[in-house]
Amino acid sequence: MKKLFFCLGALAALGACKKDSDTTPASTASRTDLLTAKAWQISNVALTVNGISLPSSQFITACQLDNSFKFNTDKTLVVDEGATKCNATDPQTTSGTWAFSNTDQTKITITLPGSVFNGDADVKELSSSTLHLYGAQSISGLSYTLDTTFSPK
Repeated sequence: MKKLFFCLGALAALGACKKDSDTTPASTASRTDLLTAKAWQISNVALTVNGISLPSSQFITACQLDNSFKFNTDKTLVVDEGATKCNATDPQTTSGTWAFSNTDQTKITITLPGSVFNGDADVKELSSSTLHLYGAQSISGLSYTLDTTFSPK
């Protein structure tokens, strides 16, 4: 009889234990927090001009791959040339602005004069490990799309 009470007591104690959740809570970081938390560096880029895909080696050079893009909470953007400048006389940093252009923050407007990253883009992915932007522009009669993925620097 004592064994029966002991087993029932053990079962009741086990049943009263709270099960640990197997799921990880969702990140509560805002999209602005994710974008501004770190500097970003290009990890992959695809360019299409008038419907023709161009190899990245034709438009991006090694000296551009070490550049970092820092989106700041005050809506400024600073591009740092990194250790390898394409032209020794270029400034080390270039400044611009950024802003999400819709309420669900899936579109961004970047103002960075003289850069292909100047204009509107869709934010395809934004996480702590990836920033993926896709933009379509038209300059001097040429239509192009720029599909760029950034990784944290």
